[in-house]
Amino acid sequence: MDIIDSANEINELHIQTSLSNRKPAIKSHNGMCIWCHEEPVAPNSAYCSKDCGDDHEQYKRKNG
Repeated sequence: MDIIDSANEINELHIQTSLSNRKPAIKSHNGMCIWCHEEPVAPNSAYCSKDCGDDHEQYKRKNG
C-alpha cells in the first residue's frame, strides 16, 4: 500500500464519519409547512418557502 492509498482510506473515513454525525433532515408529517402550517411544502423541504425556513431557524436560535 502506498501513500496515496493511505490518504484515500483516511479521506473515506472522514467522509463516513461526517455523514454519520450529520443532523437528520426535518420532514413535514402532513405535507404542510412546519412553521406557518398554511402552505404546502416545497420539494425536498419541510417549509413552504425559504423565508419560513429562515424564520424557524432564527426562532430556534433565540429560544432553543
